[in-house]
Amino acid sequence: MDGAAVKKSLKLMLYYFMFAFLYLVVGSALQIGGTAVRLALNLLMVLICAMIVYMDGARLGENEVAYGEIAYARQEAGNPVDAKEKQRCYHPLKGVCIALVAAVPLVLLTLPHALTAQKQVYVLQSLPRWVSSFESQEELTAPLQYYQRQVSLGVMDVLRMVSRILVFPFANIATADNADALLLVDRLSPLLACMPLVGFPIGYMTGPRTRAMIHGDISHNNKRAQRKKQKAIKARQARAEKKNELI
Repeated sequence: MDGAAVKKSLKLMLYYFMFAFLYLVVGSALQIGGTAVRLALNLLMVLICAMIVYMDGARLGENEVAYGEIAYARQEAGNPVDAKEKQRCYHPLKGVCIALVAAVPLVLLTLPHALTAQKQVYVLQSLPRWVSSFESQEELTAPLQYYQRQVSLGVMDVLRMVSRILVFPFANIATADNADALLLVDRLSPLLACMPLVGFPIGYMTGPRTRAMIHGDISHNNKRAQRKKQKAIKARQARAEKKNELI
């Protein structure tokens, strides 16, 4: 871990603002359909977010492998390579460390709700206006006092809303009608919120393979250019020999 890796973790954190916005805009439209369709569509949205993070990790991994090749060549040539430059080189666990640092705020936001989540129960709704005409009758006043309670919005309520936004696709799969499944989603919200981050270390670890493919393409192109060059030389030699025969 170094300062550059922490900056990359902050970039991953910013992705979650985009994901949360995507969940709010698209997530509401994915509450419809049967169980299989709803499951497939919501998991697809999570997969798309994971692929965005995956491509970012793959790009970083390939760049750091390339930088490592340069640093290694300099070291083999007898030139000094300082610790800061070595930290910029590829390491298989760097992607994991970056993802873990990026997951810290997600866990801090979702963990309080996960620990205090309770099974949802039916809550009475607002009374219609015509009921106000019965408020003067004492036998009806006492039961209606329940509706006069003032409900305030606390810190835990805000954290619950933030947690639900971060796990919106999984809440869609559980549905609001299934209180047991929704409680399970709330309990697992720290883990579920971090699911797209798994794509980053997986993408980062593809760096050596991607770099090897680039070297393979370069080698293939060089060989093809060499064959083309040799073919042109042979063609010139053949034309020269034919010209000599005519003379």
